[in-house]
Amino acid sequence: MSRIVFNMLTLLIVSGIAIALFAQVVILPGIAAGEVRLFPPYEPYRAPLLAAGIAFIACAQVSLAALWMLVFRAQAGIFFRPGTQRWVVTIGAAVGVATLLTAGFFLYLTFVGIPMPDDMGDLGLWMASGLGCFVGVALLGVVFVTHRLVERATEAQTELDGVL
Repeated sequence: MSRIVFNMLTLLIVSGIAIALFAQVVILPGIAAGEVRLFPPYEPYRAPLLAAGIAFIACAQVSLAALWMLVFRAQAGIFFRPGTQRWVVTIGAAVGVATLLTAGFFLYLTFVGIPMPDDMGDLGLWMASGLGCFVGVALLGVVFVTHRLVERATEAQTELDGVL
């Protein structure tokens, strides 16, 4: 991997983490306050949904940090060495937690519901959270396959190093 590509990936990952932090601290609380001002029945849902949103973004930040470590290991030429697996597992755990948060929100919308100014907003939110569950499960599948591939390649590299 060339130095320019590594630097660009690092810049993008650090920018993503910083933007997510800004979203956690400024954007989400502002949106939550604005929605409660526009539709007062949202008030009891404000804190739990805000906490779930902040936790979801934290999962994305953890995934980006683990991806940063994987990019660093690839740049250093130690990708297929012991220790890489921990970062792939970290990404999988973060995606799993984010998927569980999405599934919990989907189930809450399905069985309890949130008062909406119109029925179409409720249906759209329910469909989007259901789609988010499917996307999360698909990402977990990709991470699982990646985990197995990295594990086998690391074993092969370790065996090759022992022969040489």
